[in-house]
Amino acid sequence: MTVPEKDVVHPSTAKTTINGTAAALGEQDQFSLTSIDANDVTQTCKGTYLFHVSSNGGGWGDPHLTTVDGLHYDFQSAGEFTALRDDRLEIQTRQTAVPTAKIPITNEHTGIKHCVAVYTALATRVGSSRVTLQPNPNVEESRKGMELRVNGKLVTLTDSGITLKASSGEQGASIGPAAVGGIDGHIKKAADGAIEIVDARGTQVVVTPQFWNGPNVWYLNLKVYQTSATQGTMGIVPEGSWIPALPDGSSLGPKPESIDERYEQLYEKFADAWRVTDATSLFDYASGTNTATFTLDEWPYNSPESCDVPGQTPVQPTTEAVAQAACAAVQDPKEKADCVFDVMITGHEGFGKSYQIMQAFKPIGTGTWYSPDARPTKPPTHQGGWVELLKKWWWLILLLIVGLLLLLRKKK
Repeated sequence: MTVPEKDVVHPSTAKTTINGTAAALGEQDQFSLTSIDANDVTQTCKGTYLFHVSSNGGGWGDPHLTTVDGLHYDFQSAGEFTALRDDRLEIQTRQTAVPTAKIPITNEHTGIKHCVAVYTALATRVGSSRVTLQPNPNVEESRKGMELRVNGKLVTLTDSGITLKASSGEQGASIGPAAVGGIDGHIKKAADGAIEIVDARGTQVVVTPQFWNGPNVWYLNLKVYQTSATQGTMGIVPEGSWIPALPDGSSLGPKPESIDERYEQLYEKFADAWRVTDATSLFDYASGTNTATFTLDEWPYNSPESCDVPGQTPVQPTTEAVAQAACAAVQDPKEKADCVFDVMITGHEGFGKSYQIMQAFKPIGTGTWYSPDARPTKPPTHQGGWVELLKKWWWLILLLIVGLLLLLRKKK
């Protein structure tokens, strides 16, 4: 939309003119502000500003999703999906079916009895850079390890992190585009093996990979902080809708009364709409594989009599008491309930540890723009010689000067 010019006049000092353009968040979300001296119109000050939306979202465990506007629901499809995107950032997730000996309980929001899945890989577009965290696509299953790649190239994440440099088309832009000062963002280590990806605007993507010995699989938790992305499985829920919007922005409307209709909307229309294609995928693939390789289209089964996956051994459930103990340190009530659900259904107590790692992360803070040294890893050193010394010890120096003057006066 176009923002009409508007004057705001202070009673005695200045007139402020606001003008410019703004569009849907994540597209061209900026405005200009001009301040004009009321007594001398030749004296002006103009600035251009970017709206920065502090929305958070994420998905964890057997994919329990929280949208950027706060809806909490389960999405247990198997395949590769767009979780969040705007014109500067895209996050894609790979979800893998988990065969369970027990049929899970009904999900509170959807009312659907789900078989379950887990996140097993992540791919992101950060400005002009593509970052993937996924098992090695070129080795047999028994040797797979979680690998980090930037633009398809295997990288090693050190304590100093990795700066994502913008392509030539993004460099030099000062406001609005993905890059700031020729930088798309930064990848850095977080606590307990977690990985943090920060884009140039301060959006933070935090991933906590963990290994599950039983089915011999890596799985992930994902949280996104301070994002303006509003589309995807974690995107905004339109007014009157029971789940997020479709890619064209349309709503699937209120929750159907029929469980079969809910299943059709969520796991057929919605899931297929956000399922990535070979043309849109950000993942890295071994020769002869593509996104279809990781798709189990009928998962989760509708009104299942079992949650078996052909050729795989189902994991065994555990008791609620064991699950409560494993998740005892999880503080958020919803996440704790999700954790207990995951441990009970799968018997994997490691979910408790991955939830604890996830909750320990602290975001940079609302409205903070990216800087590679915004949060130094080493304590700052004192520099500046006598100036710094005077700032720190001025009172002691003053006391010495006064004492010296008194001594000189006494001698006279």
